Amino acid sequence: MIKGMLKMGMVGGGPGAMIGDIHRLTAQATGKAKLVCGAFSSDHQKSQQKGKELGLDASRAYGSVEEMIEGELSLPEKERMDFLAITTPNHLHVAAAKLALQSGFHVMCDKPLSINYQEAIDLKQIVDSSNYQFGMTYTYRGYAGVLKIKELIESGKIGDIRKIKVDYTQGWLNELIENDGQKQAKWRTDPKFSGLGGTIADIGTHAFNMAEYLVGAKVAELVADVSILVEGRRIDDDANVLLRYENGVKATLSVGQACAGEQNSFNVKVYGSKGGLHWTNESPKVIAFKSQDSLEEIKIDEFDVDLTEAARLLPDGHDISFLKGFVTLYDRFLDSIQSNSKANMPDIEDGVRGMLFIEKAIESSKNNTYVKL
Repeated sequence: MIKGMLKMGMVGGGPGAMIGDIHRLTAQATGKAKLVCGAFSSDHQKSQQKGKELGLDASRAYGSVEEMIEGELSLPEKERMDFLAITTPNHLHVAAAKLALQSGFHVMCDKPLSINYQEAIDLKQIVDSSNYQFGMTYTYRGYAGVLKIKELIESGKIGDIRKIKVDYTQGWLNELIENDGQKQAKWRTDPKFSGLGGTIADIGTHAFNMAEYLVGAKVAELVADVSILVEGRRIDDDANVLLRYENGVKATLSVGQACAGEQNSFNVKVYGSKGGLHWTNESPKVIAFKSQDSLEEIKIDEFDVDLTEAARLLPDGHDISFLKGFVTLYDRFLDSIQSNSKANMPDIEDGVRGMLFIEKAIESSKNNTYVKL
């Protein structure tokens, strides 16, 4: 058990990065963590620049995660970081996580977990054999509205679940902006950095994770159509999937990042024997409960926290609830470190399931048939 403020290290999040700063600011917004070090960029000068901007000692702005782990281990135990936040492109996640866990540090990792399923399995073995916490930022799982949907389902509000629909659409990849040097598009559409999946990995894993979480069961098999809609792109930008669960529930999952006019639209519909629950991140504080003869709007209360600085970083189509989702996940992760108990949040199993989903969806699309998970 660790007492007091937890010390945060970070890999990624260098000058101009967005998600790294969101990790840092939302973790600190819990009042339970403070950034003390980072390997913000593989360019040591850029890492030093970022560390200086954040007011860190120059000796704790490292040029690589290997250098950071070595440097932190050389410090007295009371001074070194307690956990590592991984905010790099996908292909660097596993190596950083393995090194951190094997060196005695807890890990919070951005999604998707890895570059392929085998990497995910290898990492899971290390997590399972360690005594350290491993969390993942499937951010929508921290939304107050999503937590309320889960509560309503478990209370029997909609009866037995029969069907779930998840739809996640964006329009930012409607053109070949990766060819114009757009940083985020460039690595997310390059299989060397993103892995086999493009959109199916970037936002498809969010939708898949949400669907398994709300149903409370695993997908047994799926059939998928994974596509490239924008001519010249090297990796998928659209996917439509039918899912069959182990408990008989059926689902549809549709994701796309070449949907002109969309910013960030994530819609969830869960249908049961007594009614259905509808929620969208575009109106995150309202859940619609529909039965055959009535409509009820369920208002969601969100906690208050100062996220003024982080709010300036929000990409198009995201609001303050997105940041609060991060805060909730970090709060639970940090509590799990303090109490040395499993956190009620996405973990290594969610990450492994996400990688399995990516590979099976692509396999199904190539063979035009159902495949088992």
